[in-house]
Amino acid sequence: MQTFGTFVAIIISAFIAIGIAEYYHQPYNWYLVFLMILAGFFIHTIILILESENSEENEY
Repeated sequence: MQTFGTFVAIIISAFIAIGIAEYYHQPYNWYLVFLMILAGFFIHTIILILESENSEENEY
C-alpha cells in the first residue's frame, strides 16, 4: 500500500507544480506534466531497486 501512495503523491505533485505555475502566470506546456510524472516514476523505481538490493544484503 505504501507504493500506491507514493505513485499517487507523484501524480498529485505534478499537478500542484502546474497549479503553482498557473498562479504565478508562468508559461507551461501539458507535456511537462507527463514528463514530471515519468521522472517521478523512474526515480521511485530506482529507489525501490536500491532498497530491495540493500534488504537482500542484510539477510545474510
